[in-house]
Amino acid sequence: MAKAMSLQKAYDTNQVPFDGAFIISSFFRGQSYYSIYEITAYKNVKDVYNSPDGLTFKTDGSRTHMLIEPASYNEKYTEPAMRDAQSMIPYRFSECTVLTGKRMERIIIPKAPTMLYSSFTILNNEGDNYSFLFLPSPDVYLAIKKFFQDALYNDTGMRKEDCLKASDTIMETIKQFTIWHA
Repeated sequence: MAKAMSLQKAYDTNQVPFDGAFIISSFFRGQSYYSIYEITAYKNVKDVYNSPDGLTFKTDGSRTHMLIEPASYNEKYTEPAMRDAQSMIPYRFSECTVLTGKRMERIIIPKAPTMLYSSFTILNNEGDNYSFLFLPSPDVYLAIKKFFQDALYNDTGMRKEDCLKASDTIMETIKQFTIWHA
C-alpha cells in the first residue's frame, strides 16, 4: 500500500527519498473555496535543504496544478497565468481542461505537465495549507487519486461526482510526468 506523510515531517526525520517521490501541496485563499493544488514528481536528488521560502530540492522534476474556483469568483475570465501571485497557475485556458461542477465551481487542470530543471522549491505551509510526500510503490497512482477525491470533497465542498471527475482528469496529467513513473 502506498504511504503518504507530511513533507516537513519526512524532511525533519531524514525520510525524504532521494530516488524519487510525488509531492502534493495545497494552497487555500482566505475564507473562499478558491484552492490551488500543486503536484510535483522528482528523482535523483542531489540535495534537499531549507531555504527562506521552503524546502529546495536540487534535482529535476515534473509539475502540474489543479485550480478550484468557486462560483462567486470575480476574475474567472482572467487567464490563470495572468492573475495575482496567490491566485495564479502558469497556464493559459487553452492549455487546460476546464470542468464545471454541479455548484458552478470551475476546476482547471493543465493538459500537460511542465518540466522543472536543476532545482525547485516546495513553499512553506501557512494556515491550512499542507504538503504531503507520496512514497514510491506499485499503487501510488491509486493512492494519489483517492487522496484527491477525499481532499476535494473535504477541502473545497465539491460534490462527490465532481471530485471523482476532477481526480480522474488530474491523474491523466500526472501519468504524463516524464521525470518519474510509478
